[in-house]
Formats: sequence, C-alpha cells, structure tokens
Amino acid sequence: MCLALASPGSIQQSDLGTAALLASLSIVYSRFTVGWERARRALRQEKLPTLCPNLLATWAFAAAVLLPLTLAAAVITVAAIAEWPARNIAGQATPYRYVYSTAGAILAATAAHSCMALDLPEPLALALAALGYMLVGVAAVALAMVSAGQYQALSLLLQAESHKLEVLTIALATAQVQMITLGIPLAWLSLPAAIVIQRWAVQSDLRVTDDPTIRPMTEAAWLTVAREVVAACPVTAIMRIDTTDPAAVSLVARMQVGCDAIGAMGKSGLAILLADCPGANAEALATRMRAALHQQNISALVAVAAKPRDGQTSADLLAVSEAELITRAAVQRPSKSLRPEA
Repeated sequence: MCLALASPGSIQQSDLGTAALLASLSIVYSRFTVGWERARRALRQEKLPTLCPNLLATWAFAAAVLLPLTLAAAVITVAAIAEWPARNIAGQATPYRYVYSTAGAILAATAAHSCMALDLPEPLALALAALGYMLVGVAAVALAMVSAGQYQALSLLLQAESHKLEVLTIALATAQVQMITLGIPLAWLSLPAAIVIQRWAVQSDLRVTDDPTIRPMTEAAWLTVAREVVAACPVTAIMRIDTTDPAAVSLVARMQVGCDAIGAMGKSGLAILLADCPGANAEALATRMRAALHQQNISALVAVAAKPRDGQTSADLLAVSEAELITRAAVQRPSKSLRPEA
C-alpha cells in the first residue's frame, strides 16, 4: 500500500474513467453474488481452512495493467470493501486478515504493473504481468500461512488444483484488458462471465469427497454452513437422522446422497445438508436412507424438510424436520420420545 501511494504516476482523465468502470464492475459483482460467496466460504472453511481463492483479481489485475499504481490500489481497495460482506461470516470474520490479503493483492498488482513497464512487446509483457501477479499473490498468502504455522493449508496452496479458479480469473481479466484497450464497450461482459464462474465455483464446493470414514462437523460449524447455503440456494433441503451411530455416518458417506455437509447435532442425531435438492428428491433420498439403515440393522428415524416448501431459512427447515422426527418417533416408538432442540 505504501509503495502504491509513493508511486502516483501521471493520472489522465481517461484513467479516471477506466478506474470508475473497474470499480463499478467490482461493486455490482459483489452485491450480486454475496450470498453464493458466503455459502462457498462457509463450506470451504470446513474443508480447506483459510484457503479460498476469489475473483478479486478480475478487477485488480486489469487495474494494475491499465492504470497508474496509486489508482490501481484505489480500485483494489474499493473492490475489497465491496467484497467484505461476503467474508463477514459469524465465527470466521477476521478483519485484520482481510486487510492483509488486500495488501497482498496490491503487492501483486505492483508486480504486474512493473512487468508492464518493461520494454517488451505488449503480449509478452501482459503474459509476464499475469504470471507475476499470481506468483507474488501466492507468495504473500504463503508467507502469512508460514507465520501462522498453518502448514497443512500451505501444502494445499502449493497444489495446482488450488489455483484453477485463479487461472480462470486472470484469463477473464486479461480479456477485459484487451477489450478496454481497444475501446470496446463489451468490457461489461466480464460481469456476467465472472458471475458464471462464481456459480461454477459454488457448485464445485457443494460436493463431498467419497470418503466412508468422513466425520461429521461440529454442531456450530454445521449450523453456520447450513445458514449460509440455505440462504444462497433457492432450492435446498435438510435431512435429519436421530442417531449418531458411526455406522450411520459411514452409511451416509458411502451412499453419496448428495450430502454437502454432515453435522452432529448433539444428542439429537445427524443433520445432512442437501444443497440444490428439491423436496421430492429429498423425500426419495430419505426413503432410500430408511431402507439402507434397516438393511444394516441400524435403528434410526429419518426426516426431511425442503426450501421453499417448508420454509426459507435453515432454522425453518430444522424446526420442520425436528417436528417430523418427533411425530415418527411417537408412531414407531410409542415408549420413547425425542427431546426437542432448545
């Protein structure tokens, strides 16, 4: 940040227009996708702690290539402020880390800007700037992980699989640079393209690895994931199973019923999140689960609730599924009753 402020450069009126365009795109994108991004981050926090690439580089890289460094830093800061609501998740919001990551983006932009200042043919300079942006950005994150002793997350960061989204983002930003340079108003097409990529990223994270030994999330972590995912998805469901038997957990994982998160709800049993799953599909899955549990001689009841049929929030779906479990228990186990959740 200090380096950017110390290198104001010569700002032209056209630069101000380009900066306004990039900042506007970042703001509109963040407002449009805030629910999806919150859901993605909630899921990835459990699977890949502290490692969650985003699409900030779409505008940060374009600003670094096209604008004086100080103005590029201003665009990145605006984009970061617009994106903060997507990161401000209960239990995860750490403003000081976000300030660090924003500073890292500005440092990466400085590297890209320096590459463009080299006496090279424009295509080569642009390719070198993209590489420099990515390498410096990864180095900044790696340094933070090392300083915090997060070596498991660091090993994930160094895997090529972790950077698919970032590569797509840089490619989109490079196309945007070309369109702006040529004076083509189609630069606004970067917005729907970024939204499509964002939706793909969410769908990629709404999957559970085929692992029969998977362990349920803690209740607090699962409730956070469920709240964000149910809010973001127009159609989703929650399945409840009134047992915490490890055999039932293993069965859920082996069946791969579309569970995006499995949580242990205290003594009340298991809760399984079924993102993008309509009510009819959830009921069919519940039927399959009951049959599988019976076949394995696991005594357990199964209930489901779906959005929008049974409510709009995770709290609604939990209440409806809990009520169904109580009803089923009264019918099938007259001598036992379930204690409702507080």
